[in-house]
Amino acid sequence: MKGLVALVRVMRPSEKRLLLHHYLRNTNSQDKMRLKLFNLVRTGTNTDEEARAKLNSGGSASSYSHLKARLKDDILNILLLQDTSKRFAQANRAAELDCRKKVAQSHLLLLRGAQVEGMKVLEAALISADKFELLAERLQINHLLREKFLGAGSSIELNELNKKIQVDMKRYEALLKVQEKSFILASPEYAAKLRKRSNDKQNLELIEELRNLYKKHKLARIGFWYYMAATEYHSARENFAEVVELGLKFLKLVEKSPAVHSKTNMAGVNQTVGLAYLELRDFDKSENHFEQSSKLFPQSGFNRLQSLQLLVQAEAATKNYEDAIKHIDQALSHPRIGGREHLVPRWLYFKSCVEFLKGEVNESFKTLNKDSYIIRQVDEWNVQFRLLEMMQLAEFQDEEWLEFKIDSTRKFLTRHKDLATLRVKAAVDILSNLLRRDLDFTALSEKNMELLRACLHEYSGYEWHPTGSEVVRFDLWVVSKIPDWNRDEVGQSESE
Repeated sequence: MKGLVALVRVMRPSEKRLLLHHYLRNTNSQDKMRLKLFNLVRTGTNTDEEARAKLNSGGSASSYSHLKARLKDDILNILLLQDTSKRFAQANRAAELDCRKKVAQSHLLLLRGAQVEGMKVLEAALISADKFELLAERLQINHLLREKFLGAGSSIELNELNKKIQVDMKRYEALLKVQEKSFILASPEYAAKLRKRSNDKQNLELIEELRNLYKKHKLARIGFWYYMAATEYHSARENFAEVVELGLKFLKLVEKSPAVHSKTNMAGVNQTVGLAYLELRDFDKSENHFEQSSKLFPQSGFNRLQSLQLLVQAEAATKNYEDAIKHIDQALSHPRIGGREHLVPRWLYFKSCVEFLKGEVNESFKTLNKDSYIIRQVDEWNVQFRLLEMMQLAEFQDEEWLEFKIDSTRKFLTRHKDLATLRVKAAVDILSNLLRRDLDFTALSEKNMELLRACLHEYSGYEWHPTGSEVVRFDLWVVSKIPDWNRDEVGQSESE
């Protein structure tokens, strides 16, 4: 009974109406019994015992089993009859179903002797199969053409068709091989292995195998998995220039090729390219790609939130604060943002950062303290939350509260040494030194000036990560408070 209930649940209202219309137009006893059973399931009957009792039939268990089977067959026929291919968001998925339906329709026409109409349906299916690289369907169609139409035709036509079938068999074999590999590429285990140098040989061999198959057969469906593997590998290795080069080709493929064209694919590739540009500090180009990905991902999906986050980080780096606030507000109004505990606090933190960068310190302080979730976590977001709050207190000239925050942050970093990077310790030391000098930024000690330069020039251990949690660069904030700082040095540090 569970299988029948599941089938009825997936039926759309139009499909249910069509099945009811079919049964109501037929008056034989079998159709009447199927209609009764369908109505019982449709109105909430979930068990065989209850259904048999309500049917009030004296038939055997075998008869009831046959009745269920016939109803299932009718439902499946209705699902196929309805033009369900239009329900698919991706054209290539819709084309696959439509092509298979046309092949089935041509079978019926050929069996009934409608040769001309059957040929037209097959030709339409073949056009779709060619456009969307549906090799399995092409093989089936060409086999039918060979069997039904060219058996009595010329040997030249038959030889041409045989050649097409042989070529397609080789291409289909390659595609099946790639599809087999795709399960490996899509697995979490593969993503973990990408980061291990010990697996480099196997990873590179797999990527090279996919590249050669793509080069040989020129199938977009193979190219999709080659570019997917290659961009993920180089992203894991932080070869971001290589990611951009491959990613732009990947983007062209999913934009132009019907076989792999979809909004989701374009959104994902735009995000990959945008992330690589962000890591390379090419913020303007990264903004362009993140804007595209945030528009292409489904509005209610979590992927859109990820693209919006990266977009805001790029906009903060280019001082495009008005657009950053607009995108933060979009994220905060996302219909599913409350579904994960960390999301709202994280976005409030981003809003506080941008408000601080705009010079709206009071608003920034209020926003930061709307939710205490981040400060209860033990991660880099906690650290940056603390640093932002200390910068706000410095702006307020609240020395007493700032001293308390510096002391509590030192204790936190002592307990969690893995979070105490050289850059973070430098920030706390500089803030502590400022506090001892009555927040006079021009009176920093030489030691702290050296720490500041180390952060600006991003020496080893002092790097700023554009995709990380440090949205407000504390080193640039300190420099902005020193009137006679060498501005060329700051500009150089931002572009390095």
